[in-house]
Amino acid sequence: MIKFVLSSLLTLIGSLYSFAQWQQHIDYQMDVQMDVKSFQYKGKQVAIYENHSPDTLRTVFYHLYLNAFQPKSQMDMNMRQVPDMPARFMQNVGSEESPKYESKLAHLKENEQGFIHIRTLTQNGKVAPYQVVGTILQVTLPEPILPHGKATLAMDYTAQIPTFAMRMGRNNSDGVALSLSQWYPRICAYDSQGWHPYQYIFGEFYGDWANFDVKITIDKNYLVAGTGDLQNAQQIGFGYQGIKPVKTHQKTRTWHFKAERVIDFSWAADPSFQHDVVKTKRGVELHFFYKNFPENWKKLQQIMPQVLDFYEEKVGAYPWSHYSFIQAGQGAMEYAMCTFIEGGKDPNALVKTACHELAHTWFQHIFAIDEQQYPWFDEGFTCFLQLWADAEVVRKDPVANFSDFRHKAFLKYMSENHEEDPSIRADFFERSRSYFSTAYAKGTMFASHLDYIIGRKAMERTFKRFYKEYAFTHPTPENFVRCAEKESGMQLFWFLKEFMHTTHHISYCIEKLEAKGNKTLVTLVKKGRIPMPLDIIIIPNGQKPFSVYVPTDLTFGEKPNPFINMERIVLPVWNWAENTYQFELNLPSSQVRNISIDPQEFMADPNPECHHLKSEK
Repeated sequence: MIKFVLSSLLTLIGSLYSFAQWQQHIDYQMDVQMDVKSFQYKGKQVAIYENHSPDTLRTVFYHLYLNAFQPKSQMDMNMRQVPDMPARFMQNVGSEESPKYESKLAHLKENEQGFIHIRTLTQNGKVAPYQVVGTILQVTLPEPILPHGKATLAMDYTAQIPTFAMRMGRNNSDGVALSLSQWYPRICAYDSQGWHPYQYIFGEFYGDWANFDVKITIDKNYLVAGTGDLQNAQQIGFGYQGIKPVKTHQKTRTWHFKAERVIDFSWAADPSFQHDVVKTKRGVELHFFYKNFPENWKKLQQIMPQVLDFYEEKVGAYPWSHYSFIQAGQGAMEYAMCTFIEGGKDPNALVKTACHELAHTWFQHIFAIDEQQYPWFDEGFTCFLQLWADAEVVRKDPVANFSDFRHKAFLKYMSENHEEDPSIRADFFERSRSYFSTAYAKGTMFASHLDYIIGRKAMERTFKRFYKEYAFTHPTPENFVRCAEKESGMQLFWFLKEFMHTTHHISYCIEKLEAKGNKTLVTLVKKGRIPMPLDIIIIPNGQKPFSVYVPTDLTFGEKPNPFINMERIVLPVWNWAENTYQFELNLPSSQVRNISIDPQEFMADPNPECHHLKSEK
C-alpha cells in the first residue's frame, strides 16, 4: 500500500510538473497567391493545433492584424485619443495657423485599407461558426479540443495590404513594394492564464511556437525575403546574387519556405532587392536584402557576424540556420529569423538598429516574452544586450556604464512628471511617451541596475542560466530574477517589485563630512524610496584611492569588488527603513580630498550632484 501511494504521488508530481512546463504547438500550411497590382492576395491556410495544456478548449481565437488599418478601427480611435501620438501616424487636416491632427487611418480610402476577410472556416472538416471583433476572430469549435488532443483548422481568406506603413505595408518610404508582417490569420497564444486575444491597437505581440510550410506565388520579377529556409531555390533561379532568369512562360514564381519552432512568419518582396550573404564563425548565414545605400549595407555585413557571435557567447546559441536583415517596413521591427529595417542613409544608425533587432531574437523569439504584459522585459533587456555589443564589438571600447544614453533618457522622463505605472499593459499607457520611456529606458535601467547590484560576472552567468532553463518556454521577469538569485547568492525580488511595479525612485546624497579626532565621520542620506547597495570611492590626499561598499539589508549578500585594482572596505548593512547612515574613515578629514557615491554613474538618481563631496579643508 505504501509503495502504491508513493508511486501515485510521484506520478501526480510528474504530471503537475509537465503541466507547468507545457507549451502549445501549431503546424501551419499556407498557400498565398499575391497580386502585386491590386496589393491583394488569396490565402489558403491549414493549422494543426496541438493542445498540450490540461484544459479542454471550446473556443479558438485568431489575430486578424490587417483589420486595424481601417477608419474607426480601435487602432484609429486610440491614435485620436493619445495626446502625444508620434507625428508620423498623424495628418494635419487644419491649417498651418490652426493645425488639427487626426489619425492617418481615418483618411484611408477603401483600396488603401488593410483587411482580412474569412471566406470559409472548418474544424476537422466541419463548418466552424465564428465572429470577427475588430482584429480578433473568435471561433466556436464544433468539437472541443481535449487535453493533449489536436484539431485541424482550415480556412480560405482574402486580404489587402494597406498603404499606411506601421511595421508593414506597400510602397513604403524606402520604395520597397511589399512588407508583410502580421499579415495572416494567426492563432492567439494560450497559456496558463488562458487565451490572449489582444486587439491590435498599437504595439506588442505574443504568440506560441509553430512550424510553417509556406508557398508564396508572386510576379516572377520579385525577390522574396523573410522567415524560413527556401526549399526550391534552384527551381526558381534564386542564388546568392539575386534572381537569375529561368525559362518559363508563367508570369509568376512560387517561393516555398519552411521554418521550424518560430513564433511568426514574415516576408518582404521587391523586384530591385540586392542580396548578399556572409557567415558567422559557427556557420550561421546572415542575409542582407536592400535597395539603396549599398556602401552602408556592406559596412553592416562586416559587423553583424561579430555581433551575433557576441550574443551567442553572452546568452546562448542562435538555433536556426540563417538570419536576414531586410530593408522593409517603417522604422524597424524584429521577426522570426529576420528583421525589417527602414533606410540606411545613416550608417551608424543602421548598425545600431541592426544590433538592437538582432538582440530581440533571444528575448522575443527564443524566450518569446509576452510583450503586451511585459514590454519592458523584452525591450529593456534587448537594449541592454545591444548597448553591451555596441561597446565591446562595434566601438571596441567597453566602458563600465554602456547604458549611459538610456540612463539619461530615463532621468529626463522622470523629470517630466508624466510617469506611469511600469506594470501597465503595453497598449494601456495613457501617453506614447510613457510607453516608450518605460519599455525602453526604464527596462534598460532595470537590467543595468541588476548588473550593478550583483556584478558583471554574475550577470553573465545569469543570462546563460536563463537561456539554459527557459529557452522556448515563455518565461517571466520573475524567472530571470530567480536565475540572478541563484547565480549571485542574493535576494532580489524586492528590487523587481520596487523598480518595475512602482514609480518609486532612487536618490542618495552625501550630506556631510565631519572631523572626529583623527577620523572622519561620513553621513549619507537616502531621499528616494528604492534602497540600493552603494559603491563609494574615497580619494585621500597623498594616498591611493580605495572603495567602500555599503550593502543593503534586502539582498542578504554582497557582490564581488568591481574595482579590482583598488582595496575595498565592506561596511555593515544599511537597513532599508532607515534614511540616514553613518560610517567612519580612518583618516582625518583634512586628508579626504573627495568622496563619491556611484562613481561609475550606474544609478538612475535624479539628483546625482549630491553624489560627490570634497573636503572643506
